[in-house]
Amino acid sequence: MHIESYKTDVTTKEDASFIVVLLQFIISDCIMKFDLENNNHILRIETNRDIKEMVYGVFNKQGFYCQKI
Repeated sequence: MHIESYKTDVTTKEDASFIVVLLQFIISDCIMKFDLENNNHILRIETNRDIKEMVYGVFNKQGFYCQKI
């Protein structure tokens, strides 16, 4: 397992929870956590496979920005 971090423009707990629900629907074997206190609104995902394109797809479809860091 390794941790992938994504800089996002998600600012509310409601939006963060919604994104996590959508991500867990398609990437069910990962542990996800938002850090909205961080200026970059970081999403951390503990995973053992390449999920970057799936994460980008969910964010883009919902009108949010994310960038792997």
